[in-house]
Amino acid sequence: MGRRSGKLQVIVIKDELGNYLSFKLSKRFLFSSVLLLLAALCGLAAYSVYAFKELSRLQESRQALSSKVKNLESKLAIVQAQRERLKERVAQLEKERVKTVEALAERVKQIDALMKEVGVDYPKSSGEGGVSLPLDSLLTSGVVPFKDLVGGVDALIKDLKDTPLGYPTEGRITSKFGLRRNPVTGALEFHLGVDIANRWGTPVRATADGVVVRAGWCGLMGRCVEIKHGSGIYTYYGHLSKITVFKGEHVSRGMIIGIMGSSGRSTGPHLHYSVRIDGKLVNPLPFMEAGLAGKGKKG
Repeated sequence: MGRRSGKLQVIVIKDELGNYLSFKLSKRFLFSSVLLLLAALCGLAAYSVYAFKELSRLQESRQALSSKVKNLESKLAIVQAQRERLKERVAQLEKERVKTVEALAERVKQIDALMKEVGVDYPKSSGEGGVSLPLDSLLTSGVVPFKDLVGGVDALIKDLKDTPLGYPTEGRITSKFGLRRNPVTGALEFHLGVDIANRWGTPVRATADGVVVRAGWCGLMGRCVEIKHGSGIYTYYGHLSKITVFKGEHVSRGMIIGIMGSSGRSTGPHLHYSVRIDGKLVNPLPFMEAGLAGKGKKG
């Protein structure tokens, strides 16, 4: 390398024979080159710092995004679990609804059978109005809980079974509830039941479901049966010739509990029938004739 007139001469020996390559560089060029190199290095350093910061920011953003994704996945899993539970609940409610409808249909049949048993006819349709809710709407809307609805119908059926409806025997009424002349003594008295006359051997039947609380001799009433029903209701059957049930026996409406006779103080074969509610004797006729159109009467 040589220096001549403010310039640098660079000689590069190429081989042993003395061949060489020579070129000259000015100081300005060298200075500019150094400055350019320094500027490039500074730029590279600045870019490296920027790139590092940007990389760090991207990594932080990636971590934040990953956290959000995990959070969303967790929420999605919760929503899916809730959806499955909801589907199961809907399926359960649908099963309960179907089961309830079937149960109600069965109970409607029971009510129809009870009405037919005692001879009660449903009222014919007439002009009616007002606000009402279809049964299906009640079941699906939750206005009436399934169990409460079925329970209410069961209570109605029990009340129907426990209520003495219909005639306890066939025959004609010879003495009603209220004031009358005693057929034996002729004295004025208050008759506490209904007398139904017929021939010896006519079956006497329970007018409602219940439990026999008395079955035997009852003084002036002769052979008698007393049945306890629900809601404080009792029925009484007197002057029987024969008793076919025993104390403590469960009986159902229509079951034969005795045979008509004239035991006790009596002028002929007949049944003395009375109804007591909450300890008070009441007129049996409204119960006997409720919707029966005279069923059970003879003559």
